[in-house]
Amino acid sequence: MLWLSFALGYLALTALCLAMNRHHKALLGGEPGPARRRALRGFAVGAILLSLVLCVTARGGEIGTVIWLCQLMVAGWLLVGLLAWRQRWALSMAGVLPLGGLLLALFG
Repeated sequence: MLWLSFALGYLALTALCLAMNRHHKALLGGEPGPARRRALRGFAVGAILLSLVLCVTARGGEIGTVIWLCQLMVAGWLLVGLLAWRQRWALSMAGVLPLGGLLLALFG
């Protein structure tokens, strides 16, 4: 469950990143419209909340919240590093991490 939580945190931060004109243009070519920007932000909020729920469910309220905050911090570092050095990998990781987290949650 914790890997899936981390993956959702990374996915949420990537969605917030894509809601910004600069990163959307660099990664997808073109600026996002107002509707897409709102949808990306809404998706990010939902993914962050689901990530928190997964952590709290897996480890309890106190420790789960601390783990969740640490996961968001590491996901942010990963995203910033990828955006600085390998921009296209940032989108690839946004697809691969949730799939791997889901597989680990189901079969691990």
